[in-house]
Amino acid sequence: MNLTLHLTNKCNLNCKYCFVKPGAESMSRDVAFAAVRLGMEGGTSSGLLFYGGEPLIERQLIYDVVEYTRKIHKETGHVFQYKVTTNGTLLDEEFLKFSQDANMSVGFSHDGLAQDDCRRFHDGRGSFDVLAEKIPLLLKYQPYAVAMSVVDPSTVHRAAEIVAFLHGKGFRYVTLNLNYDKAAPWTKRHLAVLEGEYRKMAKMYVAWTTAEEKFYLSPFDMKILSHLKGEAYSEDRRRMNRGQPSVAPDGTVYPRSRYVDNPVYAIGNVFTGIDPVKRDLIEGKGAELLAVCRECALRTRCNYAYDSLITNFSKELSYCNTSSLNMQCPKSIILFFFLCLAQFTHRHLHREEKRKTLALLRDARNDDTMKTG
Repeated sequence: MNLTLHLTNKCNLNCKYCFVKPGAESMSRDVAFAAVRLGMEGGTSSGLLFYGGEPLIERQLIYDVVEYTRKIHKETGHVFQYKVTTNGTLLDEEFLKFSQDANMSVGFSHDGLAQDDCRRFHDGRGSFDVLAEKIPLLLKYQPYAVAMSVVDPSTVHRAAEIVAFLHGKGFRYVTLNLNYDKAAPWTKRHLAVLEGEYRKMAKMYVAWTTAEEKFYLSPFDMKILSHLKGEAYSEDRRRMNRGQPSVAPDGTVYPRSRYVDNPVYAIGNVFTGIDPVKRDLIEGKGAELLAVCRECALRTRCNYAYDSLITNFSKELSYCNTSSLNMQCPKSIILFFFLCLAQFTHRHLHREEKRKTLALLRDARNDDTMKTG
């Protein structure tokens, strides 16, 4: 079983859109080691995601957990995989050498040139300059580190700029998510701007792909994947969500990261195990389609349709329940834009590949003519 370990609620940044409840709690070694043992149940391999707050505030605990799992692996053969999600401000060569030795992947939160709009220190200072020297160091040790960005209504006009900046710095695996919190003030004007930003990103995607660059850009690659998988896509998403519970600093287990510290959704404890009845009840409720999503044409391709426990849009918004495409649902509109552009990009690339193949055939034919002439 894979687990997300919330090592601490402490963080040295005060990001505008963060969903983690700030606090002073940190995980003890006893809790962390018990979580490792819990994750071993029922399998021969397990994954550990070190999460926060800012997990590098508790870097010694990360070292201790990895050392503990190495001893277990030596004794039992159980395989462990590791990942850490960090804001990057505390990254240094020591930790990156350690992560390389442990084969630990690093998820690096960065909003490109919009970094200081939403990701500031508690005293109001921006974090962009601090991270400038961290990026080349990170990519030196982890060339395929994941750059993770969030677009807020206040930064939506810079979405394509964020992607271009990260790509220009050398990141080849970029995830771009939107601030879907119900308090985020998205308006129709913001969505119109977002559509324009998607079109800019689509051009970048086509250019990089036709240049045969190896890269991943989640807004397009995930939607192309959903197109290919069809009905199976949402099932896969639900299966993935079920397979990675989160452990709070005190050892309480929750179905996912966004549920942490909400006792209603607690499904167990690292010392006593997971309550399968409570887990199945919560997962079952979360898998029920919201009324607003049932008639939406995009429900099988949306990451949030089957996540009603945490993304219930509530009664503050009104929706069109008669349309096959729920155009009053903000996520539906956003997803619709993504799908249209992803499919356009996919078709465009197909044409480009065909042109390239024909050009190669013409060149080969010309070469043969010259040789035989």
